[in-house]
Amino acid sequence: MTETNIIAELRNVSYTHWNHQEPTLKNVTLQLQRGTLSVLVGPGGSGKSTLCDLLNGRIPKLLGGQLTGEVIIDGLDTAKVEVKELTKRVGSVSQDPETMFATLYVEDEIAFGPENLLVDADEIRLTVEELLDVTQLRPQRRNLVWHLSGGQVQKLGLATALAMKPSLIILDEPTANLDPIATLSVYDMVLKLREQGMTILLVIRELDEFLSCADQVLLLQEGTLLTSGTPQEVLKSHGEAMFTSLGVWLPETTEIGLTLRNRHNIQMRDIPITVPETIALLQDNHLLDQPLVLPVREAQPATVQPELLVEAKNLSFRYAEGTHALKDVSFNIHAGELLAIVGRNGAGKSTLAKLLVGLLKPQAGSLTLFDKPAAQWKVEDLANHIALVFQNPEHQFLTDKVWDEIDYSLLARNVTDLEVRKETIQESLTRLGLEAVVDKHPFSLSAGMKRRLGVATMLVCRPRILLVDEPTYGQDKQMTQTLMHFMEEIRAEGIAVVMITHDMRLVQEYAQRVIVMSEGQLLFDGQPQGLFNQDEILQAANLRKTVLHDLVSELTARGVLISGEVRTTSDLLTALTTREEVQNG
Repeated sequence: MTETNIIAELRNVSYTHWNHQEPTLKNVTLQLQRGTLSVLVGPGGSGKSTLCDLLNGRIPKLLGGQLTGEVIIDGLDTAKVEVKELTKRVGSVSQDPETMFATLYVEDEIAFGPENLLVDADEIRLTVEELLDVTQLRPQRRNLVWHLSGGQVQKLGLATALAMKPSLIILDEPTANLDPIATLSVYDMVLKLREQGMTILLVIRELDEFLSCADQVLLLQEGTLLTSGTPQEVLKSHGEAMFTSLGVWLPETTEIGLTLRNRHNIQMRDIPITVPETIALLQDNHLLDQPLVLPVREAQPATVQPELLVEAKNLSFRYAEGTHALKDVSFNIHAGELLAIVGRNGAGKSTLAKLLVGLLKPQAGSLTLFDKPAAQWKVEDLANHIALVFQNPEHQFLTDKVWDEIDYSLLARNVTDLEVRKETIQESLTRLGLEAVVDKHPFSLSAGMKRRLGVATMLVCRPRILLVDEPTYGQDKQMTQTLMHFMEEIRAEGIAVVMITHDMRLVQEYAQRVIVMSEGQLLFDGQPQGLFNQDEILQAANLRKTVLHDLVSELTARGVLISGEVRTTSDLLTALTTREEVQNG
């Protein structure tokens, strides 16, 4: 690799935030080659966003702190040049793009950056038109930026970065709030940008789309770069740790391959990433020679019908500017169930959530909440029964410390006993992994920790329904599993959990029931496995099947008999390895 091929380089870089005692990054050395796609992964809090801020110049110029070592961008030492010089070379989209916005309207926001660089007006107009199409924001071009859905905000952040036509673009969780098909469009866009010669550093939670096409994988843990290399190099050396202890979301096919290699001594030249690679591996090792029989799931004991908590009949709602967000929607919510609400960006999911918690009132149809019409509930009274964790939980933070934020929720509900409050707060901090940040300002937390804090503040008063908008946003695999185990525990206590999500793997593995929304209408209400067999509904709602479902479907199409329901990789591995153990006697 010649020096001119390197667009970004960190040389023995360590960095400590201005209000921290311990360094966030420790002696990191790495290179990004021109025209390549590098994927940065690691557990929550490992320093990924901090590394991004080093490359775009926010550190140390804007955020202060102590930096040692060198950060070189396109031949420039970032510590010695102004941030505006770096903006011509580095585009960046943060986890929370709306904090970047400087204007009122979508098209003005895209034009804002080039205008500040005195780009010719005709060229700016062409750029705006092109990016409106690329990001599918043309219908929203004259919308106020705060009227966009979470996914549309993410797309606008991407458009504003691309408008600067940088040589290096840094995307920090660019698909976090996007529906599955929109995520695929970002994937296609990233590959197209690489083909055009752009260098891309991508921080991503799930590697399903990007792992097989990445030029380089960078693995961070506790501020240390554990390894870097091609996807196969990193999987072979650290795949087992990524899968088990580091909480990295690998494709389900890769998880299967790693488990077969490391725990069942199946020989393989490469770790499978795609469905065809996985099937070839299973065939080569004769794991598909006989039917796959899954263990019988324990039958649920017969019980009386769970208590009806919410009943919606022919519910409709239209916003003042004309958006018809809900159209004739009917559904129920029962005590102790785990219900997922899915659908494309702008489908009406968040509007439905606001109606459930009383922030909006029904305009047509009926909505009964806990045996009383929604119109008769005051928001403050309803909050004792149904709790909402926002898509952006910082919008509901009110204090300056994590401890005080949970305490505020208790005091607001007249829990005044000091010892009870202390015990309740400490239990919440422990269960959600927030002990280390107890004295931090909520706004200073990572996106994943903000989400956990939002859950903690809502759960301490034991609502009858917990409504969480994108519960896995910003969470690594381990914390997602911790959160979902927590949800299962409270569900067993009779609390209904309703999650609005784009994470179809989460739906497949945990949801008892799923509601599909599209353009304000309810298209499906049933079990997840039933949904995955409804291609027309999936297409209409911008949803995709999971990699595991694709694998099982392809195995079935090839004549492999599978007895039982496959919802997790563990289900399939149990059938495969039980068969293998029988064969080996």
